[in-house]
Amino acid sequence: MKIAICDDDQILCHHLEEMLLELGRKEQTILQTELFFDGDTLWNYLKQGYRFDLLFLDIEMDRMDGIAVGRAIRNILGDEDCRIVYISSQESYAMDLFAVRPMDFLIKPVTEARLKEIWELYCRLSEKGQGMFRYQIQGNQNRIAWNRIMYFRVDNRKILLHTTDGRVIEFYGKMSEIKKETATGRFVQISRSELVNYQSIEEYRGNEIVLPTGDVLSIVASRRKEVGVQIAEYMREDL
Repeated sequence: MKIAICDDDQILCHHLEEMLLELGRKEQTILQTELFFDGDTLWNYLKQGYRFDLLFLDIEMDRMDGIAVGRAIRNILGDEDCRIVYISSQESYAMDLFAVRPMDFLIKPVTEARLKEIWELYCRLSEKGQGMFRYQIQGNQNRIAWNRIMYFRVDNRKILLHTTDGRVIEFYGKMSEIKKETATGRFVQISRSELVNYQSIEEYRGNEIVLPTGDVLSIVASRRKEVGVQIAEYMREDL
């Protein structure tokens, strides 16, 4: 889970990061945190293609404030998946925040109890809205939204999970276990070792598929007919 904290108060940023990491340890969730101390730096980072699951964003910052950053995330990047939690010392921003569609609003000073409420809200919304795939790395429970999975590849005893943002997550598992987990989703098995998210199929050519990244995956001959039937069914469902 990737979290960004953006506030010109560096002490608050580090304190909030410590509380989040402690919360992650208690919930057995691996968190990756990034700190930003002004809106411009965060925006330049996001423009390079980096994305976050959860963003704690201060409203009152010099130059590019939190509202401007939030609008850019929604309107320029078209990112509706990032959950934004605004941070402020006052409560008078309701109308300004409406168009940004934030998940919550955090009043300073930040307390552990209030942060836990936000964490639980994020978990509920993520599981309800997207559905989550769960996996373990070194005994730690992790999860990722189904729509952020591009495809699975099995390499001996390891599963290589390729994400839509270009990451490859490695964990131990079996194809049979992955197939069971994805049975209710729209995943297409194109070979003994590859299972592709239908949403990530940019082009279907009969004997191969093209992903949004431009990568081409071959469909083994023994599965081409079944894959064609599955894709046709999914296409009809989308009409």
